[in-house]
Amino acid sequence: MPLNPWIALFSFLTIILPLLNPFVAFAVNPQGEALLSWKQSLNGPTEALSNWNPTDETPCGWFGITCNINKEVVELELTYLDLYGTVPTNLTSLVSLTKVALYGTNLTGPIPKQIATLHELNYLDLSFNALTGEIPSEICNLLKLQEIYLNSNQLEGSIPVQIGNLTSLKVLCLDENQLNGEIPNTIGNLKNLQEIITGRNKNLGGIIPREIWNCTELTVLDLDQTRVSGFLPPSVGLLKKLETIVISAALLSGQIPPEIGDCSTLQNIYLSQNSLTGSIPKSIGNLKNLRNLYLWGNSLVGTIPSELGNCKKLTLLDVSWNSLTGNIPQSFGNLSALQKLTLQMNQISGKIPAEFENCKELTQIDLSNNSIAGTIPSEIGNLTKLQQLFLWENKLVGPIPSSISKCQNLQIVSLSYNNLSGEIPENIGNCSSLIWFEVGDNKLTGPIPREIGNLENLSILSLGLNRISGNVPDEIFGCRNLEYLNLHSNLITGNFPVF
Repeated sequence: MPLNPWIALFSFLTIILPLLNPFVAFAVNPQGEALLSWKQSLNGPTEALSNWNPTDETPCGWFGITCNINKEVVELELTYLDLYGTVPTNLTSLVSLTKVALYGTNLTGPIPKQIATLHELNYLDLSFNALTGEIPSEICNLLKLQEIYLNSNQLEGSIPVQIGNLTSLKVLCLDENQLNGEIPNTIGNLKNLQEIITGRNKNLGGIIPREIWNCTELTVLDLDQTRVSGFLPPSVGLLKKLETIVISAALLSGQIPPEIGDCSTLQNIYLSQNSLTGSIPKSIGNLKNLRNLYLWGNSLVGTIPSELGNCKKLTLLDVSWNSLTGNIPQSFGNLSALQKLTLQMNQISGKIPAEFENCKELTQIDLSNNSIAGTIPSEIGNLTKLQQLFLWENKLVGPIPSSISKCQNLQIVSLSYNNLSGEIPENIGNCSSLIWFEVGDNKLTGPIPREIGNLENLSILSLGLNRISGNVPDEIFGCRNLEYLNLHSNLITGNFPVF
């Protein structure tokens, strides 16, 4: 039976037309069209988006795109690419979108208000770009948002008061912008909030809202390098899950509340460069998980509480540049994890505790500019990881212990402006890593040891204002990297070696 010509024509067109115009059969869906439209607006290289193919039925296989089982886009994640564009404004067709992560992609311009149409969004990361303008209040209509990262941009204006609507929010990260105004008290509505990071906004100020202490799920409170002011209230102790508090270089005043010791999970306390007064609370000794305690640059008084010796996980302790008095607690010998101890610029007296020898992880000790007396304990030689020893401007007496030669990782020894006596130990030449040896303005005697020539890395040698005698040894030529040599006001004789 002859083939019907109309059927033959239809069959021919069905086969040939898709070949002539593939977009007829394989045009991408509206979600893909929206993404392609945004791609076309970008000014940077788009090689990473080379598989964003308009002939695909859906964008589900495209780089940076994740879909659900219904082939709906649920995630847009493009990171650390030089896209050089703006945040997309035409994603209204992506009704199932839950995650937008476009950090580090050189985006500019404002955060578009149209982002508020993405009602399923629970994760938004536009950090490390060059976004400008204000945070749109419309963003606070996205009631499923759990994490917001807008840090490291150039955003201005204030934090929207409507932020309190986001009751599902767990992370609010707005640091390193140019935000101003105050932290809205509506922040207290965010009962699920775990991290609030608004530091490095130098014009963000005002008193820390008392409502913030209602956020009892908080693990991180970072208001660092802002103009926030006022007191830390006793209610800080309500934050039982707090791990890190960072409010350095701000305008805090008043005392550190003893209730901070109730925050049993605290690992990091950074309250440096404020105007805090009073004493260091003994209750900090209750913080068994404490690793970093930075209180330097305040107006703290009183003694260093011996209870700090209970913080056996402590690695960094800096209470320098205060007005602390009394002795260094012997209980510091319990701090077996301690790496850096900085107590400089206080009014601390007493002796250097021999118990320091138990702090085997110590790499830096800075006790300079105090009134510490007695001798340098020979036990310091047991600190084989020690790299920096600053004891200058104290009232130390006696010899430089020869045991210091066992500290073969030592890079800096600064003992000037004391009353040390005796000779420079010959075995100082064993400290092969030494870069800086400063013992000026003491009462040292005897010759410059020839072994000092073994210190090939030495760049600063300061022995002035002592009673050192004899010749300058020729071995000093072994100090090949020597840049500064101070021998003035000694009893040195003979000819000076010509370098």
